[in-house]
Amino acid sequence: MVQRIQTIFLLCTAVIAGLMFFMPAATIVVPGQGVYEFYSSSVKMIGNQPEHCMATNWTSLILNILIIILAIVTIFARRPKEKSVRPSLLLQLRLCFINIVFMLGMLILIWLQIRHVANDIHAVWNVNIGFIFPVVGIVLTWLAIRGIIKDITLLKSYDRIR
Repeated sequence: MVQRIQTIFLLCTAVIAGLMFFMPAATIVVPGQGVYEFYSSSVKMIGNQPEHCMATNWTSLILNILIIILAIVTIFARRPKEKSVRPSLLLQLRLCFINIVFMLGMLILIWLQIRHVANDIHAVWNVNIGFIFPVVGIVLTWLAIRGIIKDITLLKSYDRIR
């Protein structure tokens, strides 16, 4: 699948998920205390003092790494002993659906974690651009699924011709 359009979509999904480590998903403002930025891996305090990590989000960190690895594995997924390419395409299709479920879970998990942190410290939170990255990843993975389905239908049509 390395030379197909779905490779580009899955590579973009991995890059978008990787950007979640560096782009904050939300800004949490505590009146009178400071401003915190919520990343997929940690919560960092920003402001006049040096930036330091307040907490580490292990579940979203592991889920984000899993999404990146799964997108890259999907690109190179191939069963070497199969004579037909079709079973490996079906495997890639399943892996893409699993990746979409993980990204939906990531979106819900980040939302719940932001709400939990903001409610604990009685703060107001604002969504940043990093919050929509899982949605963009879902759309890109869906486009990759459409490309994989087109390849499967193309192989079926070749089998009918033989």
